[in-house]
Amino acid sequence: MALEQDKSQPDSADSLVWDLPLRLFHGALALSLVGSWVTAKAGFDWTETHFLFGYTALGLISFRLIWGLLGTTHARFHNFLTGPKSVLRAFGQLKKKTQPGEISHVGHGPLGGWASVVLLALAMTQAVSGLFISDDIFYAGPYNSAVSDSLADYLGWLHHTNFDILLAAVALHLVAIIWYLLGKNENLIKPMITGKKNIGPSIAQSKIQLGIHSNFVWRGVFIGVFVLGMVLLLVNLAPEPEYF
Repeated sequence: MALEQDKSQPDSADSLVWDLPLRLFHGALALSLVGSWVTAKAGFDWTETHFLFGYTALGLISFRLIWGLLGTTHARFHNFLTGPKSVLRAFGQLKKKTQPGEISHVGHGPLGGWASVVLLALAMTQAVSGLFISDDIFYAGPYNSAVSDSLADYLGWLHHTNFDILLAAVALHLVAIIWYLLGKNENLIKPMITGKKNIGPSIAQSKIQLGIHSNFVWRGVFIGVFVLGMVLLLVNLAPEPEYF
């Protein structure tokens, strides 16, 4: 079956840019990361809940990777991952304020696009490494017994170190959002909630990369169910930890 094609809507100033599945993913991943951090700090009694947040994050990131290939226009990786020249040029424009009612980019800009990929990579590293680690007492990831002790120890170190890096990346992400809001007069928060951006005349007249007409909801549901099934299989088919 051929993939659905997005259609531009040049006559509309208030355009749907971020589809519903992408917005739900964004909110759910934020909650899972907060939940992982809270349960990691809460102590031993919350270990099983911590695992559940980890499985949730793994499923969400897997969904986003597929959605980056099959989702709507501005969700697809090839539409926002650019070369180094574009990234350097975007750095130079960070101090430039956008005009009232204008936006820098319809979807992700060069910096935002690569920042999102870095966050995904860090979150995926966190979720995958957690599958192999152990506290050497009662709890272990489902695939701890599938690797050597030395590799499990290394992945445990990676799991804890990477989480600090992930927290720093999230903090930088929030700083960037605040800078765009206060320094560039561009609100990036509201579009991720409503899905809509006000596309100014300078971009609308170009007739490129405008809004989308469909949320691809049913495609999102299908991919979500598929990913859920894969995560459940991954966990339930894992070997039992040796010390159990």
